[in-house]
Amino acid sequence: MSLRSPLYSQRKPLLAVVALLVTGFLAIALLGYYAAHASVRDTLLKTLYLNLLIGALVTLTVLVILYRLIDRYQHRIDAQATLDSLTELPNRRGFDLLAVQALHEAQREPKPLAALLLELDEFKRLGATHGHIASDQLLTGFARDLTDSLRHSDIVCRWSGEAFIVLLKDTDGQNGLKIAEKIRQRIEQQRYFCSGKELRVTVSIGLTTLQDEDTLHSLLSRTDHALQRARQTGNNRTCVQMPHSSYE
Repeated sequence: MSLRSPLYSQRKPLLAVVALLVTGFLAIALLGYYAAHASVRDTLLKTLYLNLLIGALVTLTVLVILYRLIDRYQHRIDAQATLDSLTELPNRRGFDLLAVQALHEAQREPKPLAALLLELDEFKRLGATHGHIASDQLLTGFARDLTDSLRHSDIVCRWSGEAFIVLLKDTDGQNGLKIAEKIRQRIEQQRYFCSGKELRVTVSIGLTTLQDEDTLHSLLSRTDHALQRARQTGNNRTCVQMPHSSYE
């Protein structure tokens, strides 16, 4: 699934216009040929073939250049549509594309997969105290530290505001908890320098693991419930939610 730019939809009309131009050129050339005297028809025929060859090469070159330009522009539009502009992590649209594939692979193998939902504690209060620029710098720094704590194969995205979501591939619940605690402790010890001020922040984390019958919705629902328990029991902690009930 990807977004299609307006230029993408113009490829077929573009080809149709070129086809009409070539057809018109051929029609005019043929009419001129049959209207000429027999003595010059051979010369006209050779000229016609040469012109057709040159015209075909020029048309093909223009089409290739236009196609590559449109395709490059489309890739740029798709990337912008699936990346968060502040942290440069995948946004929710980008996460959906990556997560569906990750769940399919994990359930087909089958392989374990753990999901983390992380939220910075007291973020709105920090924003009200230090301003939006400092808040953005804090989010950028947190996203960088979070990414550095993970493997290249793991999926991480900015879910919304101060919330981030992570899919840990080939990771069971026990190892997922170790990774979550490693992240939580790293953030707790970190110092962020934002707008000339040193800020400290903690993070609450909800954790669950993928089950055979899970959809992406049910998996994320459990991580959200686990995160809410972490928030309600004092913040700066990791809570685990196992699939003992349905949140569909």
